[in-house]
Amino acid sequence: MARLLFNADICTGLPAGFAKNGAILIEDGKIAWIGESDNLPATANEATREDLGGRVVIPGLINTHAHGGLSTHRGCCDDGDLFQWAAALAPHTSALTVEDNRRGCTLAVLDMIRNGITTACDCTRYDAGVFADVASTIGMRSLSGALANSPELRRNGRPNWPLALHETREAISRYEGDGLSRFYIGAHSPYSCTAELLQEVKREANALDVPFVIHVSENRSENELIMKLHGKTPIAWLNDLGVLDSRSILAHCVWVDDVDMAILAASGAGVAHNPASNAKLASGVAPVPAMRKLGIPVGLGTDSTLSNNCLDLFQEMKMAVLLQRAISLDGHAMNAQDAFTVATLEGARVLGWDADIGSLEVGKQADLVVLSIDHALDMTFERALSDIVYHAGPQHVRTVVIAGETVMDQGKFTRIDEAETRASIHKHYQCN
Repeated sequence: MARLLFNADICTGLPAGFAKNGAILIEDGKIAWIGESDNLPATANEATREDLGGRVVIPGLINTHAHGGLSTHRGCCDDGDLFQWAAALAPHTSALTVEDNRRGCTLAVLDMIRNGITTACDCTRYDAGVFADVASTIGMRSLSGALANSPELRRNGRPNWPLALHETREAISRYEGDGLSRFYIGAHSPYSCTAELLQEVKREANALDVPFVIHVSENRSENELIMKLHGKTPIAWLNDLGVLDSRSILAHCVWVDDVDMAILAASGAGVAHNPASNAKLASGVAPVPAMRKLGIPVGLGTDSTLSNNCLDLFQEMKMAVLLQRAISLDGHAMNAQDAFTVATLEGARVLGWDADIGSLEVGKQADLVVLSIDHALDMTFERALSDIVYHAGPQHVRTVVIAGETVMDQGKFTRIDEAETRASIHKHYQCN
């Protein structure tokens, strides 16, 4: 049955895309029509009608970099730079089991949907199909997989290659037909993988026709190490190895210079920008305006609750703008429209999913979020954008629709008992 959502101010995610007193007609999980309610098509007469009470509708937010399985250990290490922090948290995370991963992913998916996130690119080292299993069960869209590492370079935990490849192949065969789940093959980082492993992982990603994901240039010390070992920046080294192309998703890219950015632009690779995580770990601020000016697609990521503590893309949008202005002393370095685009359509482009998600357009998947925000002077496009980026947060998210299905309605999940699920997870750890 078709659904008509009406009486809403709609931000489509496109430049200047705004429908005052708008409506969205959903059929078969996709947007069949969108526009102002005065112009409804005749087909809308047959649809079930849902009054949104003048609320603001936006495309589902897209989290381009997360580690959901680590969510049970939020706050176990809040200080230090990247490598100090990683060493401190290793005793907490190196022995996590499959069920620990599942519990963490469950908490992450619940939090992300509550934060208006409808799609996430999730990273783990083991159990490549767990996040997709949890996400699709609750109703969220995902691009997930595992990041390989070379045991001689990263000794915490057991070796995970070719195990990650086998798990990903199995996950693809099991979940990808559900319409919500996609997968990648990835490598952890230039400093934890040999050249041979990086090239092998990329070959396997190409053979499976899936994206390649890697952490790159997150920290100045990482760049210095790779320069010492290989005489090149991490970006230049990866490019020489042949692993950068339009199917590559690079998390962080904080320490990149003009030559690195030119390489990225030529390769077509996308960047997952994690402003809160990078700030917390004293990594720096990625040159997002410069990258976007070169045509490099940039999305927003939360990273894990270990390096961020929350999975809130509203926070990331605001921080993305404020940090750029703070370091450049330029009040126009990045604006609300830039941040909103990076959190939606451009994030979808980074994940290679922009033909289906990232904006509210006819023919795309009906992934949308209803926000309870208003304005004393009445809601306009400019005020809506300002509120979305600088004012809104999870407390304003009322309803989340993914693939045309309401997965959270007025703050209540429709497929899962959230309170019971959270209580069960908490009880497990408190009793063990």
